[in-house]
Amino acid sequence: MNYVINRVIYLLAVFVIAVSGIFVLVNNMPGDPAYGLAVSIAQQRNMQIEQALEIARSMMGIDPDESLLTRYGKFMSNLLKGNLGYSAFYNTSVNDIISKSLPWTIFVISLATLLSFVVGIFLGALAAQKRGTVIEWIISTVSSIIQAIPPFILAVLILFVFSVTLRLLPLGGAYPVDVEPSFSFEFIYKMFLHALGPMLATAIPQMASWTLAMRGNTSQVMEEDFIRFAEIRGLRDSVIAKKYIRNNAVLPLVASLAIGVGYMLGGHTLVESIFNYPGIGFYFGKAIAVRDFGLLTGLFTLIVIGVIAATFIADFVYSLIDPRVKLK
Repeated sequence: MNYVINRVIYLLAVFVIAVSGIFVLVNNMPGDPAYGLAVSIAQQRNMQIEQALEIARSMMGIDPDESLLTRYGKFMSNLLKGNLGYSAFYNTSVNDIISKSLPWTIFVISLATLLSFVVGIFLGALAAQKRGTVIEWIISTVSSIIQAIPPFILAVLILFVFSVTLRLLPLGGAYPVDVEPSFSFEFIYKMFLHALGPMLATAIPQMASWTLAMRGNTSQVMEEDFIRFAEIRGLRDSVIAKKYIRNNAVLPLVASLAIGVGYMLGGHTLVESIFNYPGIGFYFGKAIAVRDFGLLTGLFTLIVIGVIAATFIADFVYSLIDPRVKLK
């Protein structure tokens, strides 16, 4: 119980430090956070930009003469109430944007995480068990090359080859505009097809990372004394590989899984923007492009919460699958 309390306190401290850093960074960016909304108001009401700025600041609750410390206090107060801010560009709360975009991102990241982890673990173990062979060389070389490719570059390649050239995947969106959302097979199939591009662009680099990590862990475990003892006992290679090598080699990667999820959540921005997929990353890219400071701060905060939550969960999962680790 003491471990849980200490861990919660530690993660809360990390959260406060991270969110405070995000707030200071975003609020010191050049430009006026109300300017985007002011331009829209000026166009709609045919008024001067100075007047529109006053209206926009009033709508967003911004006082230009207010100190950074006062704004920080209001931000943290709203955050404790579950309010992540206001988007000037979309003229709505950040919570509303997250509520409609987060499910799409979770859908893609869940598929990408499952695919990359399972396939990466299998290929990494295979490469280690085939040391010194052509199979290991191919898996290791291809994985090293793929790992060096940024996800957004891979997204452009996938979009060009499979969407533009071969026309196998849609060009963008979460589902076709002419298909009504439902639990029908047609809608689910179309939804999966639209998610396939961003999912592959996110999963493939991560798959390469898991492959190389698993190969290194497996090679290390194969040199342990208990593996030699199992061989002396006359156990079959398949039993040793499944029960002794793979199970022990995959354990350290479970803790890294939370970091992988956080990387996907944060690095998914340009991928969703390229595929015009309406997830968190799409709105993140839009917030940067139009300097929507409120939306940017709220989405940054969401990513921090996601990474911290994944880390907290990983601690318990690791203790459950590894009997040598106890929560104290």
